[in-house]
Amino acid sequence: MKKRTSFLPNIDPRIYLSFGIIFLLSLVFLVYQYFRHIDCENANFYIHADEYIVNKVVEFNDNTKGAISWEWDFGDNTPADRRQRTLHYYKKPGEYIVKLKINGNCIHEKPVTITSISQQNGYLPIIIAPDVTTVNDPVYFNAEKEDGESWEWSFGETGSTDALEKAPVYRFKTTGDKKITLIVNGDVEHTAVKTIYVAPKVIRAKQKVNIKSYKFEKPHSAFSLPPGEAQKDPLVDMLQYIPVSPKMKPQKDSGIAAKKAPEISNEQFRIMVGQVAAQTKTKDDFKDFICERYDIPVVVNEKKLIPFDQLCQEIAGKKIRITALRMNKNTKNCIQSISIHYKVKKWMLWMEE
Repeated sequence: MKKRTSFLPNIDPRIYLSFGIIFLLSLVFLVYQYFRHIDCENANFYIHADEYIVNKVVEFNDNTKGAISWEWDFGDNTPADRRQRTLHYYKKPGEYIVKLKINGNCIHEKPVTITSISQQNGYLPIIIAPDVTTVNDPVYFNAEKEDGESWEWSFGETGSTDALEKAPVYRFKTTGDKKITLIVNGDVEHTAVKTIYVAPKVIRAKQKVNIKSYKFEKPHSAFSLPPGEAQKDPLVDMLQYIPVSPKMKPQKDSGIAAKKAPEISNEQFRIMVGQVAAQTKTKDDFKDFICERYDIPVVVNEKKLIPFDQLCQEIAGKKIRITALRMNKNTKNCIQSISIHYKVKKWMLWMEE
């Protein structure tokens, strides 16, 4: 009879057990990596604040699908924050790069610009000074302004900047009304104004008046007219031929403050443009910010120039990723032009159109 031979003779069963354990551990690791994996290109976090100025709270929140751990680096050398939603404020103005590490291996960045100037309407400095002073007397000025760092005083005599400190002292050389202006932090749009009246110097007599040298007024008889018949004043006849201008109707003051467009940051505008691509918003949702001018110029990827309504048509229904966006506004806060960089996902790749 032929002797039957085994396929793997003389192998310890513990080897099979070891291979089985290694296989199960590898399978568990692959499943763990699969469920914790996220697409870094589709990281979904936003940065929001009412005003991006120093000592004002900025909100950071991440909504990335599949994210289970977070690490925020705010770019100002402060300790990292590991919460999904957190608040932070910056102590100095400047441009910061915010980095978010998701699940320990996916890093996404966004820029944040912090200024020291408030954009709120009516947020004016307060000038502290007397309403009336005298020529050549010292006048002590002071001011109140939150977060004030630089001060530019003009006292209405030279037509230029007269002082750069917060509490200057000035002596007026001429009399009359003086228009005092104060610009804080270079914010020309919110210039404080105050009017001061400068009175002449009072001259006091150095010596007592000698009553003997005083000349008394003449009696009224010295100024009376000579006797005679009353005569008609020739000025009465002349006034009959002088034309009189018609009365003008009083006109209402037209100096009503122009209505300004609502405030919107670059980040908020970027989110709304992304919603246009997702077809949850249309160009009409931007009418208040662009003052109903849908033909404002848009520079796309530094290659072509198109109107804003055409941009909305081109990106609608596409999967886009905006890498940079900047707006230019006029004095009424209306957006005048836009510069945007974005990529479109085609065939599993991000590319510029």
